[in-house]
Amino acid sequence: MESEDKKINELEMARKRTHKIVITDMAIEKVPLIKYREIPESEYLMLQELAKEVLMVSKNENDSNEVALTYSLDYRNLIAEGKAFMGVALGDEHSVDPCMNTVAYHLITTSIQCVVIVLHNHPSLSKFSLEDVKFFLSNGTVKMMVVVTNLGNISYLVKKENYSRKKAIEIYNHAVNVHNEGNNVRDYQKAVFCFLSNCHEANIVYEDR
Repeated sequence: MESEDKKINELEMARKRTHKIVITDMAIEKVPLIKYREIPESEYLMLQELAKEVLMVSKNENDSNEVALTYSLDYRNLIAEGKAFMGVALGDEHSVDPCMNTVAYHLITTSIQCVVIVLHNHPSLSKFSLEDVKFFLSNGTVKMMVVVTNLGNISYLVKKENYSRKKAIEIYNHAVNVHNEGNNVRDYQKAVFCFLSNCHEANIVYEDR
């Protein structure tokens, strides 16, 4: 098991890359089939295909820049009703707002449970940013947030049935304080690791594949 310091050092080196990682067909094929915790097994293949779709949209339509795909876990009923069940938002090299897409916004504000899959351009050991975490916690309908790198690696956060929003906000606020006390990328990543290392206390599952 790598030490946290080693992970942060490697992450800082990745952050210092002067070029974004261009998506390749190999990276798309590399996206693994993951047995997501707290998600029905019947959704695993769908999630793998959607993660690949995020990469393909970025590669073919957005110059390998960030993309966010939102879909409702109630998509079968929505399809039967002739309603949209998925929205895609295109961002720039450094960020993307899932709610820029009107369908995604509607799903996030009206669905019982949604999954948001976000593409991040630069490979890193900690795929999530504090901004990702804030979005995940701020939207109660978002059951799971999946981050895919341009190299096809995946990490995710998912809320368990006994998820505690109060505790999650407490952990997040502590992580933000860690960030605010620092002044460089290393301190920022310490803040992210702080949240990811302790989110289980709020009954959030974090896995990095």
